[in-house]
Amino acid sequence: MSAFTIDMSSPFPGGFTAGLGGPGTGGHQSPHWYIQYGMDLGAPAGTQVYAAFDAHITKYSPHDPATDSGKVYGAQLFMRSPNDEMGGFYTHLTDVPGGLGVGTQVSRGDVLGQVYEFAGIDSHLHLALVEIIGGAPNGTYQGVDLYQMFLDTANSGTVTSVTFNQTARLPPGATGGRGGGGQVFRLGSIRGIQQGTAAGDL
Repeated sequence: MSAFTIDMSSPFPGGFTAGLGGPGTGGHQSPHWYIQYGMDLGAPAGTQVYAAFDAHITKYSPHDPATDSGKVYGAQLFMRSPNDEMGGFYTHLTDVPGGLGVGTQVSRGDVLGQVYEFAGIDSHLHLALVEIIGGAPNGTYQGVDLYQMFLDTANSGTVTSVTFNQTARLPPGATGGRGGGGQVFRLGSIRGIQQGTAAGDL
């Protein structure tokens, strides 16, 4: 296992309104990394959501309004980086482009859909990230907290290079930003391990 770096940018280069809670807050609780490490990024309903990193889609649940509930609503997209050593989960989406599905390659900045508002809940994107130490499908799934970075880079074109160290001892680190002032971000160190049983979720 060796460290790797992936470029990331905000899913909201425009339209972001406020952070509505990061990993471990509110309803973001274990046991699933994609809930516990959720980052709720507020934006008006209909705001376009863009891919935060290059990936391939591994699981897709289209939006079915008949099944929407207070916690689970809108489309769900799971995806992994090209090397299968980190991944993400996006939900509360609608109008996902027709060409997206399991196996589709997604480039950072591609449109994933629009923010969906349900039952008076503040409209937002739920985004969660995970490092897969040892790689999918049998590696150790460890949630990642990049909430502050996404707050700091929202409504901008800033691209941040994030290094994933492929070890439980070191959380990911950002080497700096470009296109938005060259900021350096100190990423959160909240960590939680989801063992190989979580592989089927991503």
